[in-house]
Amino acid sequence: MQLSNEDSLRLNVLMAQQPKAIRLDEGKMLIYALTSRGEAKIALNPTLKNERYLALVKDFLSNKVLHVAGGFPAYITRWNRMGEARGEKLDKLLLLGEPEAVIAVVNSRELTAELAESAWWAYQSADNARSMLANEALLNTEIGVELAQFLIEFLPFEEDPCNMLESIRLVLQPGLISEQEKYALWKKAKSKNTLYLGFLDTIPDQIPDPLQEHDHLVKLRNVLSNLIERKNPYAEKLIQLSQSSGQTFLHTAELTFKRPPNQVVYVALIESIRKYLYTGQTEGQESQYQLSVGIGDDTIDERDINSIYEFATALCDMENTKYNKSPALLEIMQVAPQLKDTLCAIIILGRISHAVTIPVFSQSSAIGSLMRKKLKPVSDMVLNQLKLLQNFTVS
Repeated sequence: MQLSNEDSLRLNVLMAQQPKAIRLDEGKMLIYALTSRGEAKIALNPTLKNERYLALVKDFLSNKVLHVAGGFPAYITRWNRMGEARGEKLDKLLLLGEPEAVIAVVNSRELTAELAESAWWAYQSADNARSMLANEALLNTEIGVELAQFLIEFLPFEEDPCNMLESIRLVLQPGLISEQEKYALWKKAKSKNTLYLGFLDTIPDQIPDPLQEHDHLVKLRNVLSNLIERKNPYAEKLIQLSQSSGQTFLHTAELTFKRPPNQVVYVALIESIRKYLYTGQTEGQESQYQLSVGIGDDTIDERDINSIYEFATALCDMENTKYNKSPALLEIMQVAPQLKDTLCAIIILGRISHAVTIPVFSQSSAIGSLMRKKLKPVSDMVLNQLKLLQNFTVS
């Protein structure tokens, strides 16, 4: 079995032109090639059943490009998608007419803007666009902007909230979309609140439609002025949260937390809030899921929202000596004891992690309203603390 003489000749002439990428239209039996002169097309003349003839074409390309028979080893799918394709043969993978070979290229750590342009011509998909935009080499490039535009246009057709979230995170990176486009995405988040999380994760201090600063920001600065000068982390965090950007973050997080659609988004939201609220202070001795502090057998179970609340409440009580307090926390409580509940909220939200979801998610795969019902104690705690940080007073 072999290619027809006509196809063999035309393919050899095509390969002599050193194309940048090749794409097969298996339904129409066409070969497209991206060359320095533009796009070329070859109509195949099969002498066998289409499926068997296409296998011969792929075998021809593999022999010509990689000097290996049998075509691209598509069975190593997982390896391709982990970014392990590397080295001088990376550009040659785009000449095989295999979608899986293109996937190996777009996931490669060695992807360049030039390779990305050829790969995008060869195989356009939302997954490939996301894979390429995860590569910092494509930021502030023409192909990066094109990929971002594709993901924005594809959003109305994206059904998976996780893919939707990842797309937003990626297009909000620097140098990809305009401020007007960011605002248009922000408006869409009113009907798809998963989009809000992309803003919380990527540009937490530049969220559109900023709120006014906290009513007591000026008083707060006066009360904490000495601590701010000494860079007390709790004082700095309180000021950050009371500024316009901080109040906008808290409000947006509250909106997003009301209806997370699935477990991945729920965990991502918790981690986004924790990252923003974390002060960098270690109150006690941390372990992965359980914190052993204080006296005797007393422990804090990081999987138990009530245990975290009790720990934070004890820390913010000057008379409670059960747990060791950091110098920074002692200092601000001595200067501003009226901020006890506010500090407690910061500690709680900076402490809550994905661990609080383990008791539920390890026993259930529920999503939507059922998931939110099972996690109501966690959600109520988080929402209460977010509201407190937006409504505290300074005497």
